[in-house]
Amino acid sequence: MKKLVYLYIVLTACISCDDYLDIKPVGQVIPSSVEDYRSFLTSAYSIKNLDKILTTYRGDELQLNPDSPGVEQYTDIYIWNDENPSPLRRSFPYASFYSIIFYCNHIIESKNEITGDSGAIDELVGEAYALRAMQYFRLVNLYAKPYERTTADQDPAIPIVTKYQTDVDYPVNSVQEVYDLILNDLNRAEDLIGVAKQEVGLNYRFSKVAVKAFQTRVYLYQNEWQKAIDHANAALSLHSELQDLNADVSHMPSEYNSVESILALETVASFDTANNTTIADDLIGIYDQSTDLRFDLYFRPISGGGFRSKKNADTKFKVSYRTSELYLIKAEALARLGQTEAATDPLLELAKHRYTPEGFLTYQQNTEVLNDEELLSAILEERRKEFAIEGHRWFDLRRTTQAKITKTYDGQLYTLEKNDLRYVIPIPNDAIINNPDL
Repeated sequence: MKKLVYLYIVLTACISCDDYLDIKPVGQVIPSSVEDYRSFLTSAYSIKNLDKILTTYRGDELQLNPDSPGVEQYTDIYIWNDENPSPLRRSFPYASFYSIIFYCNHIIESKNEITGDSGAIDELVGEAYALRAMQYFRLVNLYAKPYERTTADQDPAIPIVTKYQTDVDYPVNSVQEVYDLILNDLNRAEDLIGVAKQEVGLNYRFSKVAVKAFQTRVYLYQNEWQKAIDHANAALSLHSELQDLNADVSHMPSEYNSVESILALETVASFDTANNTTIADDLIGIYDQSTDLRFDLYFRPISGGGFRSKKNADTKFKVSYRTSELYLIKAEALARLGQTEAATDPLLELAKHRYTPEGFLTYQQNTEVLNDEELLSAILEERRKEFAIEGHRWFDLRRTTQAKITKTYDGQLYTLEKNDLRYVIPIPNDAIINNPDL
């Protein structure tokens, strides 16, 4: 009976390199076969959320120009004004995450009813588990405190919904409960997914290496250093290639067709971030512009001074996981365990592919004399350089120092204090109206 209440828009993905994720509606169907449900899951994959873009405005990577067109969409986000924001402000996504979760839940619940090849069904359901875990990971890191082992079982997060039900309450679950669900879903995905690595054009879908990379990031956020190392090693055993910028600067390592791509799903930049903002001076200042090959690849100078990002809304910039993150997570986790010499190896392996030969030699010499604390700082700085304008920075700030940030905007100084409560984004008002339990 449940199927009779659904009419689904079937979406299919054009998987050529030129039209990556050019998803078009083609009709309506009540799903029954594995092919129907594959189109159904493609619908879930195609839902775009702007959380990575909006948190980039909220962090410390951009300078917002008050005279830019459309600036009123971002001003209150940029200055951390959550109390009385403009009605024109862009809203952080909430309901759209649960829309994706709804798709995933239905596929997972329907596993025994789907007709077709059993391997294809397992693959599909495994992807649904992984995609559901991704939505909960994004939700809990937007709307709850960063994971803290001693308080996670008391810290409120967001509701967990794993079954479609009407007329029921959805109370808030704890941070620990959400992380437990995420890891449980990823374990199930790992058991079901058979594709080791998706081919270019299909790499918006989860694979074995994408699940491993996701697990690695989850353990990083939980400060489970040894588990992060183990899962990084497992992911790297499946895919470890880095783009050597000394040999190839035809595209960025973060593009979907890069040799580094593991999962190319999330939208992390926009035409507004590329055209209506400049790069913060302190971010520009950490690059050695003469030897760091990323600088000219990532940024473009503008008349009058300053730089803008070359990353924009083009679908080629979709990125969720790539191999460089695995190297940097491994380096950070080893450094936090006090294994300084071992931590240096993955850091230098990445640096070798990012700096000129002369620049790398200097970088190597400087790195090898660092003490434990200095090495950890160098690794975190390398993360900042590597993932500039890719949606990492806000979450790295949250999970590490929750540093004090100051910004000058339209002649006024604004401050986000160290450990400020505004490192947690308020749940949108419309969500609270719909669910007073929030």
